[in-house]
Amino acid sequence: KGRAFLKCIQRSDGSWYGSWACCFCYGIWFGVEGLVKCGEPLDSPSITKACDFLLRQQRPNGGWGEDFTSCYDKDYAQEGMKAYGDDGSGVVNTSWALMALSMAKCPDVDAVRRGVKYLMKRQLPSGDWPQEGISGVFNRSVGITYTAYRNVFPIWAMGRCREVYGAALDQTGDSTTTANATTNKTD
Repeated sequence: KGRAFLKCIQRSDGSWYGSWACCFCYGIWFGVEGLVKCGEPLDSPSITKACDFLLRQQRPNGGWGEDFTSCYDKDYAQEGMKAYGDDGSGVVNTSWALMALSMAKCPDVDAVRRGVKYLMKRQLPSGDWPQEGISGVFNRSVGITYTAYRNVFPIWAMGRCREVYGAALDQTGDSTTTANATTNKTD
């Protein structure tokens, strides 16, 4: 039933609305994670569409970013984290996008690599990541800043990406073939 429900609430563009955080990167992470845990094949249309949505939203600096407007507009904020992030990207949204892509074993290793490099670049000398815009929300209009998110999710995302993609993350250029070979080893 859970699997059918997740497919039913997936939007036609491949995204899920994230009711408890800002917003679509978060929703897609949980949607993909849930489908995979329910046994959905990684090459299913639902998972492929979710990955394609995220790949379309990746910013030129390698990150992903949404602000609070995604929540109340119920539409991906095309300006990203313009006011509170780094060139429209943010570490928390980037982490959520990478969690979804790596759970789906997305074959676009270059996109994943660029996201991981973005997180590495944004890490502060203290080991923290910068506090950026609001990342939590409830009732579509009440924003919450969870200060731990900026540290928990980048570490988790980079660890999962390393586990899924291994040494392919260290290579340069388009590594779609390498990604398929690397990700199939754990199927």
